[in-house]
This record gives sequence, structure tokens and C-alpha cells, in this order.
Amino acid sequence: MPAKSRSLQNWWVLLFGALAFATFYFVKNMGQRTLMKAVLGEPADLVTAAMSSARVSPRITNRTGRITAKNFKVENLSAKKDSLVFRFLLEGERSTANIKLWMSMQPSGEWKIVKSDTLFTK
Repeated sequence: MPAKSRSLQNWWVLLFGALAFATFYFVKNMGQRTLMKAVLGEPADLVTAAMSSARVSPRITNRTGRITAKNFKVENLSAKKDSLVFRFLLEGERSTANIKLWMSMQPSGEWKIVKSDTLFTK
């Protein structure tokens, strides 16, 4: 096989690898945010901020160790859509933090976390 053809083939492999990585990165980071925005609407930004701060919170990571995975679910979507219960799990090296957030829409139309609870399990 000529050297020029082999060089062109290497570029295609590099290009494919870069595209695969970009797709993975987008789905991992933006895909979750897009999915949450579709399911939750406006409160998604508040939940995303809570999840991000919980991942690096010393109060949580002292008990769980380094966070290795996260999972989330919405509970009790009300018919009026003015309150929301949201739960997410942060799996760590030593234990799992189960964080539950109660949110409500304020008269101004802004969402606010009114209560939170954290349960640690091994």
C-alpha cells in the first residue's frame, strides 16, 4: 500500500475518533441537560445547579468518597405544576448519597428549593 494512501487512512481514523469523542461528550453533558429541560421545564436549571454543587460538596464527599456515578428521577409531578419533588443519587467510592429536593414555584414565577434531605447508604 502506498505511503500516501496509508497517511490518508490514518487521517480518517483520527477524524472518526474525534467525532466519536465529541458525540460522547455532548450526550454526556448536554444530553442530560436537554433531557431534564424537556421533562422539567424551568426547574431544570435549578436541579442541574444543585446536582453540580452536591458532587463537589465536602459534606457529601467526606462520606461518599470520590463520586463515580449519578442518577436522577422526578417524583410526584403535580397537576398544577407549581411543586416538584426531585431525587438524585450520587454513587461514591465508599457510599451512596440519596438527595431529595422539594421545590416550589414562588409567586414571582421563580422556582426555589424549599427543603432538601440527604440519606447515605453503603
